[in-house]
Amino acid sequence: MMIMTMSKTPRPAKISVVPFVSELRDEGEIRARIAGYVEELQKMTGFEFHLSSPDNECLLSSPDGEHQDSDMILPLVLSGGTELQVLEFLAYLDEPALILTHPSDNALAASLEILALLGADKHIARLVQCTPGWQDELSVFLRMFMARARMKRARIGVFGSREIEVAAPWKLIKTVKQVWGPRLIKFGMDELIDSIGNADPEEAEDAAFEFAKRATCIFEPEEEVLEGSAKVYLALKKLVEQYRLDAITVKCFDLLQPCRNTGCYALARLSEEGVPAACEADILSCLGMFFIHELTLQPSFMANPSQIDLESGRIVFAHCTIPRTMTSAYRIRSHFESGIGTALEGDVKPGPVTIVRIGGRRLDELSVACGMVMESDLREDMCRTQVTVELRDKAYAKELLTKPLGNHHLIVEGDHQERIQEFMELFIQV
Repeated sequence: MMIMTMSKTPRPAKISVVPFVSELRDEGEIRARIAGYVEELQKMTGFEFHLSSPDNECLLSSPDGEHQDSDMILPLVLSGGTELQVLEFLAYLDEPALILTHPSDNALAASLEILALLGADKHIARLVQCTPGWQDELSVFLRMFMARARMKRARIGVFGSREIEVAAPWKLIKTVKQVWGPRLIKFGMDELIDSIGNADPEEAEDAAFEFAKRATCIFEPEEEVLEGSAKVYLALKKLVEQYRLDAITVKCFDLLQPCRNTGCYALARLSEEGVPAACEADILSCLGMFFIHELTLQPSFMANPSQIDLESGRIVFAHCTIPRTMTSAYRIRSHFESGIGTALEGDVKPGPVTIVRIGGRRLDELSVACGMVMESDLREDMCRTQVTVELRDKAYAKELLTKPLGNHHLIVEGDHQERIQEFMELFIQV
C-alpha cells in the first residue's frame, strides 16, 4: 500500500532580479541581454522571478524587519564597471548575498572584486557564473539562501521542557536565535492538555478514520484510543495556527497520564502537512527537522540509534512515530515504552538517506552521513518503526559511538550531505 503525499505544496519563492550594468553599454543590447536571462529564469520551477530596479526601495526590508514584496533579492551583474553600485546596494540590504553573473563583458571581473570586498568585511556571499548548467547551480543556492531567510523569521513552539539540555533555558533560547535564526516560543503542557480536552469530537472521529483507513492493520488500540490520539493532533494543529508556529516539539510523555494517550499520530501528521514536529520537547531535534524541511522541502524521521554494528557499518534507528509519506505502508500499534495510546509501525521505503544531528555548546556542530535503507526484521524490544541504514562511510559508526552529538538523529530521504555541509559553511558562523 502506498501512502499518498499529504504535505502542503509550498508556494513558489518570490525572487526580485536586480540588474546592474555600466552606463557606457549600449541600451538596446543590454535590454536584449536582460530579456534572455528573464526567459531562462522563468523556466526554473519553484520560483517566481520579476525584474526590479536597484532604486526601488519597496523591495527592501521595512523598518520592523518584515519582508514585503520579495522573499529574496538576486543581483544580476551584466557588465564591468558595476562594483560600487552592487556594493552600495548590498550594504543597504545587509543580508547574505547571492550574485548572478554574466560570463563576458567584464562582468565576472567586477563580480570577483565584489566578492573579495564582501569577504574581507565578513559579509556572506556566493557567486553563480552563467556558464552551461548555471540554472541547476542557481537553484541549489537559492534553496540554501531561502532556507536561511525563512529560518530567520521562524517561530518554534516548545510544549513542555526536558530535564537535560545542552545549555540553560535562557541561553538555549539566545543561542538558537543567534546561530540558526528561529525564535523559541515556550508553552506549558496545561495549555495543550486543555486544548486536547476541548477538541471537537466529530473532527476527532474524522481524523481517527483517516488514520485507520490508511493503515494496513490495527493491533492494540481500540477505536476510542484512535479518537484520543486524533484529538492531540487537532489540539496541536489549532495551537500552531493560533500562535503562527512553523515547527513544534512536545514533551509527549507528559500526555500519557492525563490524556491516557500519545502524540505519535499528531506529530507524524503535522510533519506530513509541512509543520516539522519533534518528540520529547527536544529543541535541537526540532531545529534540525525544521532546517531539513526548509532546505530539502521534505519531512524527516526523528529516531534513536538502537544498534550500531561497526563491522558492517549498519545502524538500526527506531522510534514510535514517522511521517507516513516516508513509508510504503504502516500499522497502528500502542506506544512501545508505555503500552498506551497509538504509535506507527512503518515500513520505510528503500533507497538513499541522509542522517543529520545538530549539537555542540554553541549549536554550531553538525554530524551528517549518507547510507542506504536495508531490509531487516522487526523486533519487539525496540520502538515500533525500525530502520536499518548501511552507511556509505563505515567510520561514521565509530564516530557515533565515540563522539556523539546526542541521541536523537534525523533521517531524510535522498543524498543531501553536500548541500547540508555547504549550508553550514555559509551560514553557521562560530
